[in-house]
Amino acid sequence: MPSMKAIKRRRLSVKNISQITKAMNLVATSKLQRARANKSAVGKPVQATFDIVYNTVSDERALEQPFVAPREVKNTAYVLITSNRGLCGGYNSNVSKALAAHAKENQKNPIIFPLGTKGRDYFKRRNGNIVDVPPPSETPSFAEAKKVADRIVKLYEDEKVDEVYLVYTQFFTVLSLEPIIRKVFPIDPNYLRRVVGADLKDGEKWEDLGFFPQPEPKEASSLKTEVEFDSGIADVLRNVIPWYLGMYLYAAMASSALCEQAARMTSMDSATKNAGDIIEKLTLQFNRQRQSIITQEITEIVSGANALQ
Repeated sequence: MPSMKAIKRRRLSVKNISQITKAMNLVATSKLQRARANKSAVGKPVQATFDIVYNTVSDERALEQPFVAPREVKNTAYVLITSNRGLCGGYNSNVSKALAAHAKENQKNPIIFPLGTKGRDYFKRRNGNIVDVPPPSETPSFAEAKKVADRIVKLYEDEKVDEVYLVYTQFFTVLSLEPIIRKVFPIDPNYLRRVVGADLKDGEKWEDLGFFPQPEPKEASSLKTEVEFDSGIADVLRNVIPWYLGMYLYAAMASSALCEQAARMTSMDSATKNAGDIIEKLTLQFNRQRQSIITQEITEIVSGANALQ
């Protein structure tokens, strides 16, 4: 049984830790509000970008263009979005495991673009094929996303990768965060039709990416008549696609940043409660041991007094 001094020392240590976790919980709560506002702000621009790209690739002439036409898959790239710091529960491990499971299931040896040091370290320990990418800031920006997007577009144009997946975490509620994997290249017009909510067929559901609310149903045929290509469709795609991927990455980074703060807030709240439970148990153990010592001392005093009589 530990001594009273050891119990007191441990109780003090746990109390100090609980103060730290409580402070981190408050910081994460504050950052959560900002991250929620950032994600909401990016919703409409991303939705408009998806609308523009859908109108472009739904043209029959686009089906033969490099970013739309399917290829024989030799190299697959995954853009993995995680955090740069830990103490956020299973947020980083869940999305990294989702990528590993997807690659294994589809028998792919992926090229990984890790946007976040935790994802990079996860696959480095497993000897993954990692591309060196600067870790993003805690508050993502479109400029950061555009740099990565331009790099991936160049690799795809040079046929060094044949398909690209985006792996991030989708926010539903503070307690409900779900890893999500979506194919970016080659672009599937039918998939984008579900994303923009255009001309949904019977049995089809709107594809919720977590960036914007469900749009009003739109007729695809009426959209096509509104678009005229001033130059060749190849030139249009060459200019639209990097912007599309940049906005897609930016929105995914904003969603992941929100999920990170939600996971950290929940994790630190749980840690604070657990520390409180440990403090209660240690206090009870300390009081019992102190009471035992006091009882023993009283017994010895009484026994000594009786012996003197």
